[in-house]
Order: sequence, then C-alpha cells, then structure tokens
Amino acid sequence: MHRIALFAAILALCLVPVGTAQAQFGAPNAPDGLTQPPPPPPPEADTFDEGGLSTLQIVLIFGGAALVLALIAFVIVRDARRAAPVDGKPRRDGSAAATKAGGGGPAHNSSMAEIRARERAQAKRAKSKAKNVRQQRKKNRPR
Repeated sequence: MHRIALFAAILALCLVPVGTAQAQFGAPNAPDGLTQPPPPPPPEADTFDEGGLSTLQIVLIFGGAALVLALIAFVIVRDARRAAPVDGKPRRDGSAAATKAGGGGPAHNSSMAEIRARERAQAKRAKSKAKNVRQQRKKNRPR
C-alpha cells in the first residue's frame, strides 16, 4: 500500500510542471522577441568610394622604391669593385689584369708561360708551408 501511495505522489509531482509549461505557450503574456521578423538589410550605397590610393600615388611609391633599390645596388657594386683583389690572371679578352705595383700597361703584362710558372711556384711554396705546419703539429703532440 505504501508503494502505491508513493507512486501516486511522484506521478502527481511530475504532471504538475507539465501542465503549467503547456499553459504558457498559449498565454497572451508570452514574449514576442523570438517571433519578430529580422530587420531589413541596409540600403546599398550608389557610390563606390573606397578611399584608397590613386594611380599617381601608387606609381610614385613604386618608382621611389625602385630608385632606392637601384641606388643600393650601385653602392654595393662600386664598393665590391674597389675591394676586389687585382691579380695577374689572364682575362677572356686575352689581356692580363693589371697589378697594383705595375700600373697595368701593355709593357707590364706577362706572358702566359710566366704566369703559369709563378702560379706553380706559389703552389709549391704553399704545399711546403702546409707540410711544415703538419710536421710541427706532429712534433708538439702531447703523449
């Protein structure tokens, strides 16, 4: 018997909120905010004024940037030519490059055989120096 009374009380408590909730859907005091139609979109403007840069301004900006880049390239190339070492190697046109002490005229140019002989002697000196350095390192190794 207690079970039937408990079941009836639970059923009564569950049915009461359902009835009140159903009554609110049809009530005249329900909020209308959810049922209003969306507002119309704003009218489009007839003029397309973007407020950006004019063609002349764009040309001036890119022209100025190109001028600055050209100036930077000129300064770099000029500095590289000044700092480049001058050697006695022959050039593509057949003439030898000028040496700093010689002045670079035709009387100071060396023949190809002399240039090769100097290069071989220089390579031999470098090889001998490297050999001496290796021997010195071997001699000074800790044991």
